[in-house]
Amino acid sequence: MSRSRIPAAAVLLPVAVAWMSGCGQASVKLEMANQSPASALQASLAGGGPGRTFKMKLLEVYLAEDVDPVTLDNIGQNAMIWVNPACAGDEDGCNISGIPGSGPTVTSFFDFSLPTEQVNAALNSQGQSVPAGTYRYARIDFCKDGPPDGSDPNLMWSGPTMTAESAASVGDCGRTSQAFDPPLVVKDGDSVTVTLAYDLSQSIQSGAPESAAQFSLAGVVDADGSPHAFRFCEDTGPATRDCMDFPNLVPSAAKN
Repeated sequence: MSRSRIPAAAVLLPVAVAWMSGCGQASVKLEMANQSPASALQASLAGGGPGRTFKMKLLEVYLAEDVDPVTLDNIGQNAMIWVNPACAGDEDGCNISGIPGSGPTVTSFFDFSLPTEQVNAALNSQGQSVPAGTYRYARIDFCKDGPPDGSDPNLMWSGPTMTAESAASVGDCGRTSQAFDPPLVVKDGDSVTVTLAYDLSQSIQSGAPESAAQFSLAGVVDADGSPHAFRFCEDTGPATRDCMDFPNLVPSAAKN
């Protein structure tokens, strides 16, 4: 039986982005790093079963000078570093299929569960000109004004004991990375590669159901000791359940 949960904190609609001109320009290229252990993805990569998979329709990625911790609004300067080619340069009007609009639409899924080399080949990221400045977060837009129509899912996922991927139409339109540590400082003339790392073995887990909470696994608790509430769960047997969260994105940067 498939189950889904939409906690308020997880439904992050894209906020207004103020694109500003800074003092000088730098070049920033986006890469991703799938740091999931090979054993966590082996079944899917070997064709022996779904394993852990996570696929979303992906619009764009940008840097934010700062983010308000309460409203999640951008603060200060922002800089786009990747836009889906299907958007054809229309950053404002582009959206995913299933949501009414007049601009281009993204119809294909981006597969985050592929090995790092294949993920980056799919990104095909090029250096983008950004204003020089200090940035503390990277933010991803998966959609605008979601969720999409229920007949046109924008999320596909699977866990270790599932026999097929599960599809969903969700309004999780934006995700914010963990903070750059230290903050990313780009100066005029710099050429920088920003990498977003994630681990699907942490965000997609399998275990015994937590009897007191339908979106939880026995023994998986939050810092306060309460059962952790996952985004989706699917019971795969009388005593087995697979659950998923969106993966945490850990940013880093290196000058080229």
